[in-house]
Amino acid sequence: MSLVPFARKDARKVWLIGLACCAFVFLIGLGVMAENGWLPRTDSVSGKKTGWFGRESSPPYEGGVAASRGRGGSLAPPTSPTPQLSKEYIYSGARLLAVEDANTNAAPPADLAIWRPGDGNWWILGGPGSAHFVTGWGMNGDIPVAGDYDGDGKTDLAVFRPSNDVWYVIRSSDGGAQYIYFADIIHLVAVGDYDGDGRSDAMLYRPSDGYWFIHQSTTSTMVYIQFGGQTGDQPVPADYDGDGKADLAVWTPSTYTLSWKKSSDGQTGSATLGSSTSKPVPADYDGDGKADPAIFSGSTWTIRYSSTNTTSSITWQSGNGGNDVPVQNDYDGDGKVDIAFWRPSASGYWYIRQSGSSNSLRQVSWGGIINGVADIPVPAYFRR
Repeated sequence: MSLVPFARKDARKVWLIGLACCAFVFLIGLGVMAENGWLPRTDSVSGKKTGWFGRESSPPYEGGVAASRGRGGSLAPPTSPTPQLSKEYIYSGARLLAVEDANTNAAPPADLAIWRPGDGNWWILGGPGSAHFVTGWGMNGDIPVAGDYDGDGKTDLAVFRPSNDVWYVIRSSDGGAQYIYFADIIHLVAVGDYDGDGRSDAMLYRPSDGYWFIHQSTTSTMVYIQFGGQTGDQPVPADYDGDGKADLAVWTPSTYTLSWKKSSDGQTGSATLGSSTSKPVPADYDGDGKADPAIFSGSTWTIRYSSTNTTSSITWQSGNGGNDVPVQNDYDGDGKVDIAFWRPSASGYWYIRQSGSSNSLRQVSWGGIINGVADIPVPAYFRR
């Protein structure tokens, strides 16, 4: 009997085992190279291309001709990636959280949006680059506190529940729920990026003694800071010094004064505007990267511009007995906050003075009064 067939089988078996070992070693090596960035890739943010072992790739080719100097053709400028701002540009209702960097490309225009207390539904009228959607999150008695809690550049749906002092957040990055717990205190809410990490921080303000209870997203720890505390003080945090962090600030109706404490150097500032019935509306109206002290009263907006330190009063549209809700935001994407208000009615009209279009009027019906309860406007860039 011949042993040749058996010898061939043994040889084939050895060959297959060797091939499997080589494949295993190859995959391990490929994984190591990928982990160290040694494989060719294109960065999703900057668009920069790198070749093997992290070397920069050759210039791109256009029409079969190398697009580099001295070799014909022309190198087209790379597409500019979406600007990654170091400062938030998100609003919760009528409150400015922070401002965008000065001299950067403007952020996309804000979406018109309302939160309906009766059923907890969010109604988003998406603009350019954002979709319309309706979704439920929250219940009657909650307070909407939209913000960018995960730092992905999109506004997250969020509510604060006074009955148990808990923040309920749906992260836009992964759809997961996040809960932020506070102790039982008398409070007012004010979202803001107080630590400058690009994520919104939950905050409660105690009017009785002026203490701010800030849950910092960077460290997931609670910080207690005292600022304000006069009778009737309202929290109006904003980035008044342009350092990328929301500054502590309060509006004192009795003296119609807006006061703030700069996060950059701890110095305080103030502006006396309007009257005790005015509504504080600080925002970056001049596009210099700093929030401007401002108030809204009737149909008049009084703004002290930080770029020139001058004050201007703008009367725009007719008043509505003090019931109009200010919703200042950048609705036209020019990098400046637009004067705007939402009028509670069955139709819920938005009136927007577009700074990027010669202050032209944009009027949109979105939201309203349902079963005697007015919707709550929550304009922001939700990007869905």
